[in-house]
Amino acid sequence: MIGKLQAETTSKLHANRRVGVLRFKHNKQRKGLMRIDEEAKIVYVRQSWLKDMLLCPERSRLSVIQPEFKTTNDSAAIGTAVHAGIEAVLNDSCSLADAHEVSLARFSEMEAEGVRHTNVEPSTWHRHVVGLTNAWVKDIYPYVPLGGQSEVKFVAPTGSSVNGYQLWFEGTMDYVTEQGIWDWKTSARKYSSLEKQTQDVQSSIYTYAGQTLGFIKGDKNLFNFGVMVRTSEPYGQILSVSRTKAHGEFVIKQAMSAVAYGFAMTDGTGIPTSNRWLINDQHYLCSERWCPWWSVCKGASISEPDNQLEVE
Repeated sequence: MIGKLQAETTSKLHANRRVGVLRFKHNKQRKGLMRIDEEAKIVYVRQSWLKDMLLCPERSRLSVIQPEFKTTNDSAAIGTAVHAGIEAVLNDSCSLADAHEVSLARFSEMEAEGVRHTNVEPSTWHRHVVGLTNAWVKDIYPYVPLGGQSEVKFVAPTGSSVNGYQLWFEGTMDYVTEQGIWDWKTSARKYSSLEKQTQDVQSSIYTYAGQTLGFIKGDKNLFNFGVMVRTSEPYGQILSVSRTKAHGEFVIKQAMSAVAYGFAMTDGTGIPTSNRWLINDQHYLCSERWCPWWSVCKGASISEPDNQLEVE
């Protein structure tokens, strides 16, 4: 059932004849950006794009007009590598014992392309890839229902419109069974149950799409995060949040507001102007370490010495 639905939704995605990218029409489609189909009058939104807009609209603008600043950081590369090992196990491409070898091979590929150092000591990169993959094998895999499907692509209508364009969600689910959706995460710390239950965007979009497309059943579902925590002794955490019709309705409202903002700030052209968008520095990710565009944004005005506390 899942495979059939994936094929159907993917065929719809490729059937669109004129597909652009809002804020990126003049370049190739990139993961995380909002696409527009001018002929069908559909806007496609990914959870990563929506989270980026909620985090800092100016960061979203800079990612379009100065994409050369964007590089893969060490945390993201480690997570991508661990995903490769997990997917190989679930697809029966390798054994549990060999999962970490698949992860290491994927990380080596990314190393060859270039990995930006942020908060993980480079000499520990390989050790973390192995440790986190093994943490999934030991602490998470025993509780994952078998018989599901990995990397399930989807496009799902929301029934809402913005500026005459239908709003659809699109994305890729890490692992889907009829009992629920699973997403694999690597993190430097344990996830907060309260934060994920009350604020998480991805689980709301994916559960809404899963219900709409028939991947999962019921009006209330659990979305499961399989988290591999990066410590000296990595371990796995399974955190499940409940998602209902109300969560789906609210995340649609969030997406509509972001799409409307995007249209307004580009005069409906889909291409960012040179004017700054809203700059949000009220979070720790607005820093030289975490934001690739720091040097052409806040860092162009305020340097680290400017933020040194005066000690009496």
